[in-house]
Amino acid sequence: MSTDFVEYRFSHLLRKPLRSSGTLEYRADGVLVRNVSAPTRETTEVDGEQVRITRAGKSTRTLSLQRAPQLRVLLGSFRALLEGKLTPLKQDFDVSLTEAAAHWTLTLKPRDPTLAKHLAHIDVHGNGDKPSCLEALEPDGDGALTLFTAAAASAVLPSRAELERTCRAGGVQGATTSR
Repeated sequence: MSTDFVEYRFSHLLRKPLRSSGTLEYRADGVLVRNVSAPTRETTEVDGEQVRITRAGKSTRTLSLQRAPQLRVLLGSFRALLEGKLTPLKQDFDVSLTEAAAHWTLTLKPRDPTLAKHLAHIDVHGNGDKPSCLEALEPDGDGALTLFTAAAASAVLPSRAELERTCRAGGVQGATTSR
């Protein structure tokens, strides 16, 4: 399974969001691969307890998820989402689902207080049987918004409010819904 993505990272330390795009792939062997094609080339592979990061022109770095328990929880939850498994999600998150017609939002709030210091919640928005967007919000308001769509060529970055409306509307540019 593979999908295009465009990710926007927001930080109170930055004047404008950081934008990256590429593909996400979840292989049959359980390996999760994030290929970033812009603004620079980077490949991240999560294989069991190992994460390998390869950047253009640099040697590959490997880290163990044994040393990063919060990252292990996040990656495990992403795998559970991709596999449609609710039980592993409920072990680490309070899970709620809201639906309106074909549109839905799955909200994950971390149970672990250490993780909750860094992650307020994750909202996965979708239509029908397809996720269209993932919002990860930190307690201080920083966060990332990932649209599961091909990157549009544009020199102008959309505002955070525009991206949130697009995300919550199911990834359709220009559509809005209330939450």
